[in-house]
Amino acid sequence: MEEESIRSTSSQHGKQPACLNCRRSKIRCNRPTDHERCEKCRASDVDCIVPSHHLGRQKGVKNKRKGLEKAIHQIEQAIKRPKLDSAGPDDAQKAITGLQELLTQFQGQLQSESDGFLDSRGRAGNLPSPRDANADESLALDDAENPLQLLARASDLQLSPTGVCRTQKSPQPTLVAPSTQEISTVDSGARSFFVPTTAHLDIGTDLDPVDLGLVTLDESESLFSFFYQNLAHTRWGLDPLVHTAGFVRAQSAFLFTSILAAAALFLPSAAALSKRLGRHCKWLTKQVMIRRYRSVEIVLAFMVNVPWMAPGERLGDDDTCSYIAMALTVALDLSLNKIVTPSSSFDRDLLSRLARADCIDAKRALHMDGFHDVDPDSQWGRRLLRRRERTWIALFVVERGVCLARGRSYTVPPTALLEHCDLWHHSDIADRRDGPMNSMAILRRDLDGLFRKVKSSCDSYRVVDTGSEAAQSIKSTIENFYENWYNTWALAISEGGARSLPPYVEILVTHTQLSTYGGVINHPTAPLEVKRFFRAASLSAALNVLRAAIQGEVRLKSMPNNTVIMISFAACSALSLSVTPGDSRSSLAPSVRTLIEETAGVLERIGATPTHRNGSSVLYGRFLRELIRRKPTISHTQPGRHLDHPDPLLSTMDQGASLPVTQPDLPTDIWTEPMQFSAMSDDQIIDAVNRAGSAFGASIPDVPVDDMLSWDWLDFANTDFGL
Repeated sequence: MEEESIRSTSSQHGKQPACLNCRRSKIRCNRPTDHERCEKCRASDVDCIVPSHHLGRQKGVKNKRKGLEKAIHQIEQAIKRPKLDSAGPDDAQKAITGLQELLTQFQGQLQSESDGFLDSRGRAGNLPSPRDANADESLALDDAENPLQLLARASDLQLSPTGVCRTQKSPQPTLVAPSTQEISTVDSGARSFFVPTTAHLDIGTDLDPVDLGLVTLDESESLFSFFYQNLAHTRWGLDPLVHTAGFVRAQSAFLFTSILAAAALFLPSAAALSKRLGRHCKWLTKQVMIRRYRSVEIVLAFMVNVPWMAPGERLGDDDTCSYIAMALTVALDLSLNKIVTPSSSFDRDLLSRLARADCIDAKRALHMDGFHDVDPDSQWGRRLLRRRERTWIALFVVERGVCLARGRSYTVPPTALLEHCDLWHHSDIADRRDGPMNSMAILRRDLDGLFRKVKSSCDSYRVVDTGSEAAQSIKSTIENFYENWYNTWALAISEGGARSLPPYVEILVTHTQLSTYGGVINHPTAPLEVKRFFRAASLSAALNVLRAAIQGEVRLKSMPNNTVIMISFAACSALSLSVTPGDSRSSLAPSVRTLIEETAGVLERIGATPTHRNGSSVLYGRFLRELIRRKPTISHTQPGRHLDHPDPLLSTMDQGASLPVTQPDLPTDIWTEPMQFSAMSDDQIIDAVNRAGSAFGASIPDVPVDDMLSWDWLDFANTDFGL
């Protein structure tokens, strides 16, 4: 009877199931309707066994339901198999609750009478469709800009092949077990590999300095207090209300040790403790790199080590740039470059215009950092989220500062967070150091646009144009840029009165001005009048950097290495730019040399206090002191050549102004009445340079202008400095 039923069913559909022998041989099973066996089975003289086969959809296929029944089935399955996504358990619970409400609603509709169902369906048609309300969200793809994150989040789709594997039957049971075990192993490996990026904390008894006996808890609390009182103003990025000793110790042994080591470095009575913590900090640095630890606090730890890093055997041998590169790598892994949404620091209209790639959900950010149970709307949650944005802004500031001081190319990209951070420091949970940090971020962010404008003005200059007009135009562009910055920030971050910047910020700003002027001088298409004018402006900026360092010595005890390089560069620039012609009776060279010597003393004292600090500023101070004492490199015959047989090009330039020429045998009476630059204000220094009437030409006899921004001409290899 069963075979007859099979034949009748097959004839109705024009198809017939294949026997087991034909299936095993993977050939077509030809069985006439009047024969019980197929051609292969008759030829082999074996039984033709045809399994029971139901035509149509296989049992267990998920798409056999349609319409409302399909929706209800999907909701039931989602409730039975809930899975927490990267946003945390709260979102999952809310989703389940919503699905249960929908299920109850749909079940009520199915159980109602037909007229009631039609009536309710009509009312439902008037309600806004969830798909219509969230059309933009449904069309968007999370993490489309990050392929690795997209692969990791794909596990949330719950497309596991294990359920399908259980339904498949094989005629050879002995081969099923190894295959299933292999698939299970591969699936387990894939699940452990494709996971969303999360923090990997560097904590443990083998890493913690307290557990290792290097420092006590009381000492760590005292060192943290000292750090925030005396050092935090030169190392932005930390919030004392968040990064307490207990919190930092629970998050990162690297940052915990780095803060302790930095504080001990400036305590006269902590020489032995500083040595122990310094060694442990270097060891932790290697462990972080080897074990791939990552967290927001690790990014901060790399930046905390940068300001007071011990000098290497040679100039540029320290690990400053390597630490910044590692900090950037970890920061990008954790998406610190993105704006946290929803945000109270940015306007809602702005957030609605930002690309999804520029933002990160608040719950997802907290989940990534390991704070699964923290409410993003609470004050603690908001501080944790703000610390992510603060860390990225601080990294941008320190990286741009290092690149400006050392002449390196930028690596930290100007993301949307930086492009729109003008009002970021205005917040009810802002730290008092957020303002100075944000001011430098905006200055260095907008500096690229200023450079492009100045270079464009130089490139568009034509020979028929008036050089003085070009100089005045570029001068106005630069002055307006810095004037706008001062008008915005001088009062917001001032100390002791209107437009009185902290000495550290003042040095950074003035050095940035010096770099701007130097870029104009060295630009190949800049007109002669432009170069001449900006050499005077560069001298004023260089002298103001030195003046700020001397006057702010008391508040610069923790001067970072990067600031030391800026001051040394300003000293060398001032020494070169102060060269004047032999017939000038108002030379600034003696006063500039005096100012540089005072600056060298400041650098030496800061780097040697306390005695165990071993600061790099000592080396820079000694170098500057010897540099101003060395003899001029121009031979005694050169001045006569310049005076008796002037070069045609130089004579042409002398028509507008005198050419600076170095003459080592000048009489001393022309250097009378030296000026005390260290006691002047910035405006007084600018006025003194202008009144000096020094005629700056387009080249420097001793130092080529094109090399003025590099360290090669400082002759570091010459240990006797020409003496």
